Amino acid sequence: MSAEIELASIFGRYTDNHLNIKVEGKTVGECLKDLFRQFPRLEGLLMTKDGKLQRSYDIYINGESAYPREMTKPVRDGDKLNIVFIIYGG
Repeated sequence: MSAEIELASIFGRYTDNHLNIKVEGKTVGECLKDLFRQFPRLEGLLMTKDGKLQRSYDIYINGESAYPREMTKPVRDGDKLNIVFIIYGG
């Protein structure tokens, strides 16, 4: 399955300023794996050492949060994934 990951401009320094990236995968996790294959420096930024998404990020598929099953959530051909930085505070 082919999908597109849209990144915020802050990630541009890790992707040679590519912010809309075509990826392959049947799940969010597979799509992220393909993203990291293309841009390895993103993996350490977005993922924990045990393969989970860092707490400060969320993934949306076609505008809907993939939480809490973000890594196993199915992705269909043509889906658009957004990686969103979560701002904490009070």
